[in-house]
Amino acid sequence: MAFLHRPTNGTVLKSLGFIFMLICVAGASHALEVQYPVQAYTPEELAQIREWEKTWVGQKIDKSNIDQVAEFIPESYVGMFKNPENWSAPAEEGFYFYIGPYKRIVETKGMIEATKKYAPLVKKDSDGTLLNYSELAGIPFPQPQTGLEIAYNFDFNNHGDTAHYIRNSPNVNPRSGRDRYAEQEQWEFFFIHRTEVDPKPVVPNNPKGYHRGIFLHMYTPPEFLNTRYYSMRYADPQKDDETYMWYSQFRRIRRMSTKQRSDSIDGTDLIYDDEFFWDGHISRNTYTFKGTKELLCARHQDMKQAKRQEGQALPNNLTLERCKTLVVHADNKDPNYIYGTRIWYIDPETYIILWTEIYDHLNRFWKCNIMFTNDLKTAKGETKNFIVGYTLNDFQRIHSGYNIQEVRGISIAVDPKMFTVSYLQKTY
Repeated sequence: MAFLHRPTNGTVLKSLGFIFMLICVAGASHALEVQYPVQAYTPEELAQIREWEKTWVGQKIDKSNIDQVAEFIPESYVGMFKNPENWSAPAEEGFYFYIGPYKRIVETKGMIEATKKYAPLVKKDSDGTLLNYSELAGIPFPQPQTGLEIAYNFDFNNHGDTAHYIRNSPNVNPRSGRDRYAEQEQWEFFFIHRTEVDPKPVVPNNPKGYHRGIFLHMYTPPEFLNTRYYSMRYADPQKDDETYMWYSQFRRIRRMSTKQRSDSIDGTDLIYDDEFFWDGHISRNTYTFKGTKELLCARHQDMKQAKRQEGQALPNNLTLERCKTLVVHADNKDPNYIYGTRIWYIDPETYIILWTEIYDHLNRFWKCNIMFTNDLKTAKGETKNFIVGYTLNDFQRIHSGYNIQEVRGISIAVDPKMFTVSYLQKTY
């Protein structure tokens, strides 16, 4: 786990005066200690991965050989491959994917520069809570030591500051082999932690102290045509999200209760907190770092290559690559929260949650979800690893959800005025 620890000086220091001098100099040269971007593997580990890939890259994995790579797949998904008929897989071929080579992901120039500039300025209290949260950008803990530090790194991934994408998200019933289609258009805008689009790192005219805004326009199912909502997250963890919805069929605006964040969204396997596999204040959970785990992950997935028939719980023809993920247990502090424990498997190069397993309050396994990402061009001509879809699977009720995100733009111009009640009533 070389990427988790700061380098140490092996020289034996015999002079107390020399030690004191080093301590004094360290404060002035702290910026030199920031090592970023990181890589999931050390050179020695990567050499072993390349040897393994000589056998496995290009191999088709299906029911016949899933056991040979089962150590790199969550047990629940291995079960799906072995019992494809329960999840409406194609009768002849079942489920399958291909193994691709590991490719390192390097963040944008803006993210790298911001990390090196602001990571040395991080201030935290004795519990690890960031004290200057709204003043920072980049990755605050390039070499994280705790689950909370990893969670903050996830939280600081700003998705390019702004983004615009189309979402095709069928609600899947494998038992009946049917989909209930949904299509939405979504925009994101970050007010703080900005690294790509001026002004950086914060938007100066932000009197309410917003962190991020999301605006969503629904097109299907038909009963939701032109229904729209926006959600504003505050930087202050003591303030609940501000969410308003315009119901087009009733021509009414309604503010959503914060208690609804754990409600199922229109009968899907997704609750509002599940967006990005966690969409809430970091302070709402406690975090335990459990080490690392090698998993096959969809880190460079072209969704145009994915194949899926109606009612199929998991798409075929994916390309998965090995990645040494960071394992974090996230437990909600609310004893009445819908979930017991979430287990995050986080990409150490992007801090995107690549897999998540969810348990209920009786510690029974409930859900397992896989995230799809790919390297996409931003409006600045750089490459950003971005979410392009995901699959949700409920193993208690045998139900699923599927999402493909057609990204229209990253680091583009987005008007913050669209995150207002008046904009919800805009005529289309």
